[in-house]
Amino acid sequence: MAIAALTGTDKQTQARAIRATLDQAAAGINAFHAQVLSAVIAMKEQNLHRSEFGFSALFDLLKSQFDFHTSTAADIAVIAKLSRKFGVLAQAATTGEARIDQVAYAVRQLDKTPAMRLFARTPFRAPVVSPFDSEALCATPEALIAQYCQHAPFKDLQRHLNELAAQLADESELLDSLGEQSLQWIEVTETGNGMWSLSGELSDDTGRLLDKYLKTACPPPRQEDQDEDGTLPAAPNRHAEALHQLLAGYGSSPQAATRHGHTATLDLTVDIETLQGNDTGRTPLLESQPISVARARLLACEGVVIPSVFNYATGEAIELGRAARLPNAALRRKLELEQPEGCAWSGCALPVAWTEAHHITHWADGGATNAQNLILLCRFHHGRIHTAGWSVEKTGPGQAIITHHDDHEAQHGKGGKATDGCGCSDWRTDADLDAEHRADDFDYFPTGLYRSEWSENMKVDLDARAEAAEQERALAAMRAARAKCRAKFAPANTQANPPAPVQPKTPEPAGSSDLGDPPFLGCPSRWRPGRGGKGANASQLEPQVGSGPSPCPATETDTNPAATQPTHG
Repeated sequence: MAIAALTGTDKQTQARAIRATLDQAAAGINAFHAQVLSAVIAMKEQNLHRSEFGFSALFDLLKSQFDFHTSTAADIAVIAKLSRKFGVLAQAATTGEARIDQVAYAVRQLDKTPAMRLFARTPFRAPVVSPFDSEALCATPEALIAQYCQHAPFKDLQRHLNELAAQLADESELLDSLGEQSLQWIEVTETGNGMWSLSGELSDDTGRLLDKYLKTACPPPRQEDQDEDGTLPAAPNRHAEALHQLLAGYGSSPQAATRHGHTATLDLTVDIETLQGNDTGRTPLLESQPISVARARLLACEGVVIPSVFNYATGEAIELGRAARLPNAALRRKLELEQPEGCAWSGCALPVAWTEAHHITHWADGGATNAQNLILLCRFHHGRIHTAGWSVEKTGPGQAIITHHDDHEAQHGKGGKATDGCGCSDWRTDADLDAEHRADDFDYFPTGLYRSEWSENMKVDLDARAEAAEQERALAAMRAARAKCRAKFAPANTQANPPAPVQPKTPEPAGSSDLGDPPFLGCPSRWRPGRGGKGANASQLEPQVGSGPSPCPATETDTNPAATQPTHG
């Protein structure tokens, strides 16, 4: 039924007709996309895009030769490129069971890390029933994701993939955080016109905190905020003012800007069993986004995060806020008096005001918030000891032994000592590892980031920064070598015997044989300008002086008078 023919009918009839038309059009578009994808996959498998069309990239071929829409070409190209890795998802797209945009998003997310690629194709111990079709059994996580592509809206697919990534990330997220802290920088420069220039890069946690504070202090402008021309206030200027208020109010103090009663802190939601490291299948949430359990345990120690820890079975809140996990003002003061030099890590020079209180036995595992179970560490080293293999033993007020055990977690024996029940010989202290790190060629970052801590996700950025540091080292070595050579070959006694003042030179008499200090260059001219020039005959040339390649005619005049006689042909 044509849409124009519905004129005059009731709205419900028009809506049904329009829906039928759109459903038919959408089905046709999806069918055409599946047909195109099948052709592109066949072309890729035969390498025709290179041999016959002359394109190495499928996206460039589809965009330039066939005039596909940019997003459609990108989706088809990425599915075809990864069709061998994710055959189940590719089949769902080529058969028309799932839209290409859903499948393209899924394969992009699965191909981000080796862990995701491996997990997607690893069979379940027993087939899993699809949450959308009770008769469909999924043998692998990829098949389950294909079900989401077929039946779920995009937000549900996105949430499912994010939860998978968070469950697989675990310690790699901590390594990412160490890399971010090593790459972060801020530079504040006075411009000379009364303003300051601010530039830099922030770690993920710091960026999230700043972003949330700016949104808290600067809610979106309302219509009554527009000026007489109808223009709303510019966001960048408002953000600059919010940053001023942040610095003036010092973050989460009572004087800082609040919205709905909350200051610039991050919200962590997790049940106690998951936080303890038990395999519950549930995922911690930071600001409603899935994160790994390892990162949740670290963030639960920090003051910038407000954890909401609850009992999953009863729904009862176990710890909401700061009281049970952070030292109060008196305990914090006691810890700072015990550690006046700052971070407990050997050789760390960060001040005590920049440290965080670390629970030696995590508070989620029953550790008490008291001086015996707390040690102050800077944010970087606090994050490091939350990675595998590290243990902390407090030996006295403000004193601790930090050790690392290669390839396994530390085992605590009697008395809580990490080495009592371990039995291994490969444990090393923080000072040992730092000394070993400084001796190799990978000590590029001011934080002391170890080469083994370079996360796969940040390797490109870390390599670029390391290459720049290596070039600077090479230039510094060249400058030092040049200065050493100058000092070695400088004239002796230059200080004891200063050079005599230079006397003005007097013209020497003609025929003098003193040519001065070498090197010198003889000038046996054959002719003189103005005495013949081009085309002059032999009689116009200056007579040859000397019998051979004499350095200077004047010397031969004094020593061999006979040679000065001209030779006539």
